[in-house]
Amino acid sequence: MVNSSRMTLMDAVGSYVGSLRAKDSDTESQQHLVGFVRWMGGPDRMLHEIRPSELGEYGEQAINSGAQSRERLQNVKKFLSYARKQGLIDQNLAQHVRVRKGKRSAKNVSPDAPKTIELSRERYQALAEELEGRKDNRRSISAQISKAAADKDVRENAPLEMARQEQGFNEAKIREIEDTLDAAVVVEGSVADGTTVGVGASVLLKDVKTGEETRYTLVSAMDAAPLEGKISDVSPVGRALMSKSAGQEVQVKTPRGSAQYRIVKVTV
Repeated sequence: MVNSSRMTLMDAVGSYVGSLRAKDSDTESQQHLVGFVRWMGGPDRMLHEIRPSELGEYGEQAINSGAQSRERLQNVKKFLSYARKQGLIDQNLAQHVRVRKGKRSAKNVSPDAPKTIELSRERYQALAEELEGRKDNRRSISAQISKAAADKDVRENAPLEMARQEQGFNEAKIREIEDTLDAAVVVEGSVADGTTVGVGASVLLKDVKTGEETRYTLVSAMDAAPLEGKISDVSPVGRALMSKSAGQEVQVKTPRGSAQYRIVKVTV
């Protein structure tokens, strides 16, 4: 058995996808899991480092993002259940992924209503560059598939299977980025004087109880990277900070409990 303390999140996802029957391993499900890996800090994040509080915040962000939120959470929940059954994690993390309906019922949302995604200019440019890179990768992946398929014994053709999975991930990512860029609205930052919290603002917070200071950058849900101090505007902390100013105090309810913060400084 693989030592779980040395298994990365992407390795675990790969193991899970490989265990599925063909009919259960569709591109959309894989795309959801790749998005989960990215949100949790990237493919090199160690599986055993995942915390229940992070899953709570991920679930909140997924619900607020709306699109396919239940499907996304169901796929993550199944993956975490698999990891627990295989002994890759000690905790039953799947129970912390709560699949529920969003705050807005789908019947109240017009299917023709415009959907926009706020992105910083840097993030927009990075996605555009990643899109071009992934399109360029199509040729090399196709070559890998052709080379692997030349092996007549396809029953144990691991290189062919890996190349096909890579192709599926790549195509799913291309569609995801294209949809994101089509719906993107570039946000330059918060207000000009840098005193009011908004998407793009850097906020220095002080825990009123402990005196500990933490700096966050408020970003859109697509840009969120908690391990890098980038929290989304729909996360518990992000929602509490929006439109607030330096000197104000906010009460934040998170999966880890309630906390009181004072906004020390806001910069753009």
